[in-house]
Order: sequence, then structure tokens, then C-alpha cells
Amino acid sequence: MNTKFWLLFPAFGLLLMASSLAQTSIQDRAVVAQQERMVFKQWDEDRFLPRPNRFLGIPTNSNWYLTWALHPNYPKLDRRPLSARGEQTQRMGLAVAMKISSDYYKQQTDTIRNLATREMARISGAFSSADPLYLLYYKKELAPLENIEAQAFQHHSAQVKAYLEENGAYAWYLENMKSLAERYGFAKTQDMERGQRILMYHRILLDLRKLQSDWDRKLALSRKVLALEETILKRQNGSGRLMKKADPTDEILSGILQRRISLR
Repeated sequence: MNTKFWLLFPAFGLLLMASSLAQTSIQDRAVVAQQERMVFKQWDEDRFLPRPNRFLGIPTNSNWYLTWALHPNYPKLDRRPLSARGEQTQRMGLAVAMKISSDYYKQQTDTIRNLATREMARISGAFSSADPLYLLYYKKELAPLENIEAQAFQHHSAQVKAYLEENGAYAWYLENMKSLAERYGFAKTQDMERGQRILMYHRILLDLRKLQSDWDRKLALSRKVLALEETILKRQNGSGRLMKKADPTDEILSGILQRRISLR
């Protein structure tokens, strides 16, 4: 038994030494007050520990000298980060100011973007077909330029078409209509001011109406020429035999009409 005791005695001694060297919690009122002061509590000059214990205005506490003697003005300066003038309060205020500034600049850029978008939609040729005035008026009035050949001889006979193709009037009409169609396509696709685009539409429409008026006159003259030639043939031929010579007046009139058709 004694042997066992002497064998375990060193172990107990080591345990006692380890427990004596272990860390122990220290409750320092001055440190706790400073921590509370810096984190969340009010900066109270009366809670700076240790106290000076002044006698006749002279501090008598030696611990006060060790703690506050080198910086006696410290209790008078609010060092809390979240105080009215604290560093964290200033950082938060600066962050708020920067957010307000960034929101302002974002609003300005959004305004510029919206203005640019509206301006682009206003002048872009990609959106010209959505213009209300174009949809209500000019699209219908300028429709002949979309399909020139199909509308050239509407409600006219094949004889009139063959006659105008023969004397070159149809080629003249196609040339001028294609020129107007090219201008029309340019007005629809190019980027320009809306007012300028509308003016181009209107000028093209005036030229189109003038050209169509000349073309209608040529069609009417062609019908008269064909009718006159048919009348001359009927007078020359009757029941398979020659009735009389052609009337010079009819031939002169036919020649005048043909020259008017060919006039450009």
C-alpha cells in the first residue's frame, strides 16, 4: 500500500502544478467599464476606473497614476466608434452619402438612357413603319411604289399594254417609278428626324401623283389611238373588200396622239 502511494504521489503533484499554472478569469472593473463604454454604453466620465480619489484636488490613488496619468484628457474625449462623431458613425454617414450620390447618378444615367432610347426610336429607320402619320396616310398613298408592275395596267386591256411597251412609254414609266421607289426606301430605312422623314414622304407623294397623272394621260391617249386605228380599219375594210381610201384627217390625228404618248 505504501509503495502504491509513493508511486501515485508524483502524479498528484503534477496535477496540482498543472492546475496552479492554468489561466484564471480576472474581473477588472476598469477593463469591464472600458469595454462597456466603447461598445454600447454612454461615455460617462464618472465611470473611469480606478478613480483618482482626489484630496485638495490632487489624485491620491496610485492605480489612477498608473492608468491615466500619461493621458489625463482621455476621459473627456468620446472615443466610441458609434458616438455622434465616432469613426464608425462617420463611415456609416459616408456610406449613406455615397449611396445617395450613386442613386442620383444612377437616376441621371437612367434618364439619359431613356432619352437616348426615345431619341433612337424617333430617328431610327427601323421604327419608321410604326409612325402614326405614316400608318394613317402615307402608307396607303405610297402603296403603288411597293408593286409597280402589278398596278401599271390595272383595268386596262392587253392591247393598251402592248402598245405602250412598243412605243417606249412603259419603259419611261418604270424608270421613273423605280426612282421614286428607291427614294421611298431610303426615306423608310435611313436614320433621320421624324419631320424630315415626313417631308420626304410628302415630296415623294407629290412626284408620284404628277407621274401617275402623266401615266393616266398616256393610257387615255393610247386608248384613243387604238380606238381610232380600229375605226380606220373598219372604214378601210368592209365585208372583206376595200370600201374607200383612208381619211387623211384620221391619220393626222392618230399621228398627233402617238407623238403625245411618246413625249417625255
